[in-house]
Amino acid sequence: MKKIALILFYFSISISVFAGGKEEITKMPQFESIEDMLTFAMKQQSKPYRNGAEGPNAFDCSGFTRFCYKKLGIILNRSSIEQVKNGKKIRFRRHLREGDLVFFKGTKGRKVGHVGIVYKKKSGKSFEFIHASSNHGIVIESSDVEYFKKRYKKARRITSDRDIRKAIRYFEKAQKEMEERAESFENEDDMYAKTSEAKASSSEKSKSSGKTHIVKKGDTLYNISKRYGCTVKEIQEWNDLRGNEISLGQELILKN
Repeated sequence: MKKIALILFYFSISISVFAGGKEEITKMPQFESIEDMLTFAMKQQSKPYRNGAEGPNAFDCSGFTRFCYKKLGIILNRSSIEQVKNGKKIRFRRHLREGDLVFFKGTKGRKVGHVGIVYKKKSGKSFEFIHASSNHGIVIESSDVEYFKKRYKKARRITSDRDIRKAIRYFEKAQKEMEERAESFENEDDMYAKTSEAKASSSEKSKSSGKTHIVKKGDTLYNISKRYGCTVKEIQEWNDLRGNEISLGQELILKN
């Protein structure tokens, strides 16, 4: 039962925290900031594009954004058109920040068909973004390139450094509480084991002696010794008593 309680407690801390209009953080972030996540994303450069792939050795566009944001404890939707629903809407391009998702029209029609992550915000509407290109794999490109300039659709803010720091503190606190709870369970188990061992030892002593006395109101070691024809010291030795104190209901072993 105690192990089950510990498991339930563990899962109770793996819930969403710090959404605040942005995306939920459901696990302990592996990085402390969006900048750290982007540094990690940059290290994926030159890895190939493969449709349906989510890493770690190949990616499609939404698989790459999903892979990177998992490092911050965030699970994005799988496709680019579904990732438009993640996070918080950014109305104007001049308000973009590093880490925001940027969406572009696909090769056919007006619907969203591609997604990347803002790597560096420049002046005005310009920005650099890292994405999984079907031609070049993971690469950093500029929004000023005519192809992307014409196809830009929208952007979403997924999280912030503040939310990441809050989440880390939250999960660290929860982890500490879980460890303390586990230690408490272990102490309870130890106490139970010692109590069981003491009872078993007492039972064995009783069996070997063949005689016991249950302490009643008014009993003292002296009057018990007189009753059974032994000394106080002998009763103390038989029962591992260090003094003369005994308690009501206590079982005393008597070997005489």
